[in-house]
Amino acid sequence: MAAVSNKVVETVARAVFKRTPVLVTELYPRAGAPPRRYDSAEALCEHGRALQWESGGLLLVGVQYADMGGAVRVRPFDTGRSESARVMVSGWGLISILLPMAIDANCSAKVQALTKRAALARERGALDDPPVCDWNWKAVETHKRRLQGVLKKAL
Repeated sequence: MAAVSNKVVETVARAVFKRTPVLVTELYPRAGAPPRRYDSAEALCEHGRALQWESGGLLLVGVQYADMGGAVRVRPFDTGRSESARVMVSGWGLISILLPMAIDANCSAKVQALTKRAALARERGALDDPPVCDWNWKAVETHKRRLQGVLKKAL
């Protein structure tokens, strides 16, 4: 588990913005801060470079393309520690990209998203979330596989 290079971040960021996304946003912002939204590959790369100097710095973003449909929402997130209010960005078909930026980050780079089957299994417990059927699961899978391929080649 090592930090990824700036070249890897640049390659993945360009792949994310190769298709016009509706939303590219930070999934878990700092306490008390709203989620950052990125409007270009350069903005995403710039934030990744800044995270290299933070202890445990991770670039964790969610991507939703227009053809994926579905709804993404910002909701409260409780860490269980007594800290300022935090929020998280979530959506059943949202693609998450995790890139460890700092040398002390303890995870590996990955691109992931729920499958339709996994989302349906969890839907019953999430009564206030928009329905799973709103997502175009074929599009979610297609975009996820494309981004996974780009990351695999870049590493």
